[in-house]
Amino acid sequence: MIKTSYRRPVAIAMVYISVALLGLRAWQDIPIERHPDVSLPQLNINATWPGASPETMEAFLTSPVEASVQLVGGVERIVSQSSEGSASITAEFTRDTDMDFARLDLSERLRAFEETDLPPGARVTVRDYVPVEYRRTSLLQYTFTGALTLGALREHLDEVVVPELSRVEGVAVVQASGGRERILEVEINKESAASLGVSAGEVRNALSRLDLRGVAGAVREGDNEWTVTIHNRPASAQDVRNAIVRNDSDKVVRVSNVATVRDTWEDVTSYYRINSRPAVSMSVVKEAGANAVRVVDAVKERMEVVEARNPPNTRFILDRDGSELIRKEMSDMRSRVFVAAMVIFAVLLIFLRSVRPAVMVFATIAFSVLIALNFIYFAGYTLNQLTLVGLAMGFGLVVDNSIVVLENIYRRWQQGKSREDATLRGASNVVLPIIAATGTNLIVLVPFVYLQDELRLYYLPLAIAVGLSLVGSLLVAFSFIPALAGKLLPELQQGDARLAGARPPLYERFYRSLVTGTLRWPWLTLSVPIAALIASGYIFNKEVDRGFRWGGLGGSDTYINISISLPDGTDIERTEEFTRFFENRLRAMPQVRRFVTNVQPTSSRIHVTFPKEIENTQIPVGIKDQLFAYSLQFSGVDVRVTGYGPSFYGGSGGYSPQYHIQVLGYEYLKVKEIAEGVGSRLERLSRVRDVNTNAALSWRDRERATEFGVVIRRDAVASYDLTVEQLIGEVQAAVRGQTSNDQIKIGGDEIRFQVKVEGNREIDLVEFTERLITTSTGEPVRLGNLVDIEPRDVLSAIHREDQQYERSVGYEFRGPPKLGNTTQETTIRTTATPPGYQVRERESFRITRDEQTQIYLVLGASIILVYMLTAALFESLLLPLCVLLTVPMALIGVFMIFFYTDATFTREAYFGVIIMGGIVVNNAILLVDHINRLRWEEKLALKAAVVRGTVERVRPILMTTTTTILGLLPLVLFTETVNATIWNALAFVLIGGLASSSMLVLTVTPAIYFLIEKTRAARAEVAAAAA
Repeated sequence: MIKTSYRRPVAIAMVYISVALLGLRAWQDIPIERHPDVSLPQLNINATWPGASPETMEAFLTSPVEASVQLVGGVERIVSQSSEGSASITAEFTRDTDMDFARLDLSERLRAFEETDLPPGARVTVRDYVPVEYRRTSLLQYTFTGALTLGALREHLDEVVVPELSRVEGVAVVQASGGRERILEVEINKESAASLGVSAGEVRNALSRLDLRGVAGAVREGDNEWTVTIHNRPASAQDVRNAIVRNDSDKVVRVSNVATVRDTWEDVTSYYRINSRPAVSMSVVKEAGANAVRVVDAVKERMEVVEARNPPNTRFILDRDGSELIRKEMSDMRSRVFVAAMVIFAVLLIFLRSVRPAVMVFATIAFSVLIALNFIYFAGYTLNQLTLVGLAMGFGLVVDNSIVVLENIYRRWQQGKSREDATLRGASNVVLPIIAATGTNLIVLVPFVYLQDELRLYYLPLAIAVGLSLVGSLLVAFSFIPALAGKLLPELQQGDARLAGARPPLYERFYRSLVTGTLRWPWLTLSVPIAALIASGYIFNKEVDRGFRWGGLGGSDTYINISISLPDGTDIERTEEFTRFFENRLRAMPQVRRFVTNVQPTSSRIHVTFPKEIENTQIPVGIKDQLFAYSLQFSGVDVRVTGYGPSFYGGSGGYSPQYHIQVLGYEYLKVKEIAEGVGSRLERLSRVRDVNTNAALSWRDRERATEFGVVIRRDAVASYDLTVEQLIGEVQAAVRGQTSNDQIKIGGDEIRFQVKVEGNREIDLVEFTERLITTSTGEPVRLGNLVDIEPRDVLSAIHREDQQYERSVGYEFRGPPKLGNTTQETTIRTTATPPGYQVRERESFRITRDEQTQIYLVLGASIILVYMLTAALFESLLLPLCVLLTVPMALIGVFMIFFYTDATFTREAYFGVIIMGGIVVNNAILLVDHINRLRWEEKLALKAAVVRGTVERVRPILMTTTTTILGLLPLVLFTETVNATIWNALAFVLIGGLASSSMLVLTVTPAIYFLIEKTRAARAEVAAAAA
């Protein structure tokens, strides 16, 4: 390749021009998004059963579904949560599970369950699971508000806006939410139904028979055959009123004779407002692989047309634009890359002292990145946060190979060698060490393939981006550099050495003296990094926070949450009244930018945000104090005012548990007892605040609720010739609430309908027991004669893991994270549990034990692979130690940079250490290989070879280290905080590791090499003498 590139520079130039054009085109066509499109080996099963209590959900839906899931091959773990009317089950599978088959198998098993055991009105659906960090959020989120009813707002979205935006290229789903759905309400008149002997079940069955459409067959007319179809579908509510319920010989009973039919909106179960104005929301989700930025631009362009059709006094508010952060990151990355490129070019000029070779090396950056972009495009990856970080990390590394090749060529040319000899021999001499050095960079990335679950999702794209950049740099170093050197280096006459008589640079003279001294006292030299490693490790262990995931360290937005909770059974209008008090208060505060209100039957929440210019001031704190003082005026209601963000004590503000302890077991009461015992112990600690022994509940949930159980007297029901199903239908019709998903098509619209008895909204227990129902013979009977009513306490939500009850104890620790971690570990270790119960750390923003195990395995595998590669290169089992010992030398810099910057050693930093392990050994490989070459080819003595080899490698080592460090510095400079971005920790690891290892590799590595070879020579002499 080197000889061909030198002799065919025009052909090489054409190849690279083509690669550059393809790379530029790939840059335009590669999908750009915030996060990668992923699906981990997990499935979510959602179950709904309107009106069912959590315990009923668990007994009749959650448990049977869990049993079905357990039968699917590859299932490792099942987590479920049952709450009123709904349940969520997450099934985790082994990494090698065929998820398409698993999904099909699970769907078939759930279909069998639906056909046999699914309760009436319940539904079960399966969907793919994506972890929280990458859950596919909407690309755009709009709020539609104005002086219209919620129904009218929602209707405009459904009929006008959603169809228009769904036609935009790249849009997968446009989903409207909020408002009230249209419903056909059939309210039975008690007296009319009783006099005619009509039951609620008969009316429901009559409505179900209305929606009928099918093919009856065909008739012939001459030579023609015509298909006969049956149409029995109402066109309006009037057709429903005219529907026949009963057709006896003496009379016809229609729906209108016994009930009032209303085409209306469902009962209010929640309110959603923006700045006190009713609103509905709309989200836009892009297709997988679509360019997020282009999709946003296309949707916004279409929205300009759609907004012209808005009803008067309505408007759209853009709540979320997922492309803004992408544009910001891309712009920020371009600026940082430009600064890094300029710094790298300046470094090349300083070391090479010539414009031509500096331009040659600088050009390799562009070609290496464009080659990597081509690989990314054809491999089907996207440009997202992680692949961009990988490219940015590789930016300072891609010039290293070209620097080493060009420096060797340039050194031979300056020594008077011909242009051809300098180019061919200079490049050829470093082929093996460069391939080995690049191989160590790449080989540490191989174990990333074996990462599991979220670690694979996070870091495999990062490793691929870094690896592709390095492969590109290797190709450029041995093709582009020789071709360009053959054209740009002037031809010299034989013996016309540019360096003849020239005084070596100051840094070379300095290192010659330094290396000579280290070889004189090699053991003393070796003791210095050992002492430094011990001291820095002690400081790091004591002072640096570690063990966290990036993203769990607090946000930068300032906001206030007002949570209002009322007793169970409170009407939503009462909750709405209390919420309005706070809304009126907020409207009178000009400093508030916007407040979003969500009202549920017994709870509500108001999310308050502020203008950017006052977010980091004390104004939000003052407003929080005012709202808290205002909340003290109310009794019988629980109001919690919580502040978050930089203004509120660095982002913690109010209640936000930093730690969670999980309790698992098969008996709920025992699990609760253990959790409360853990909570009481924590409350006695002076640094612990806000202990919550059921932290898994959301802001609107309570631990327990009250329900009235209806116990059917089966003997009494049978004596009146009633079935249990008929009785259940009558009970459902008598009380308030939607308990079925019955639907009917009116015209072209599919509408839910419900059959209720008049007065169902106001009925109390006495009226309920006195309620008359009609038997099949037309005889009226009181419900109180057929059922018993028993009040009982039930759980408001049931959490289970692998069919064990789960409870989480959350608390806030006021103190250093290291002390908080120790407190949590001690609490867990000293908690006694009966057999079958366990107490453990709950997965949160901290690294889990499983993740730690995977990280250490990858780190160990990478070190072993580096050793094997260098052992093969040097044909020695001892010389690789010279290379591998640069890793602990690098850790000195890593420990100290995190200590001095006060940065957090996050999960990303651990993977930075793995990548660093492959990078820092490069300089040692080049150094040891060059010393070996001098000893073998020029027959130099050991000491002379070590000194000369080290001095001749000073310039390339300093150049590669300086360019890499300065290429990484723009990633961490000028960020808001040291933990502001996901790549800060990665960059800190590489900067600190390269800085310390490069300083020590030019002093300590020669001493280690000298000791190893001196010991080997002494043993050889002893063996020879003995022979």
